[in-house]
Amino acid sequence: MRNILGVLAVLGALALAPKVANAQSVTIACEPSNLCFSDATGISYNSIAWQATTTGTDAIFPASCANKEVCRFYCPRKPGFINIKVNYVLNGQVAGSASARARCTAQDI
Repeated sequence: MRNILGVLAVLGALALAPKVANAQSVTIACEPSNLCFSDATGISYNSIAWQATTTGTDAIFPASCANKEVCRFYCPRKPGFINIKVNYVLNGQVAGSASARARCTAQDI
């Protein structure tokens, strides 16, 4: 009898627990050049951090991309492709991330 009551108590607690969304994703789009957009669906976060690997280019980021869903950049003299990553962070832990290859040019295409 005690086991049955214990099982019922656990099932009752699970029924009252908050539901967690299954559709959690971070997307990034960098087309056609010099600009990336990101979006987080179903993820709680309190900051957005961008990282870029700009090897072989002279990529310039004229404004901080931190905590923005849009990141702009350009390559005035050495165009090429850069790898860019966005992290959605909650309390110091990465809650979701995405990365893409982005075209960096002197002027927007």
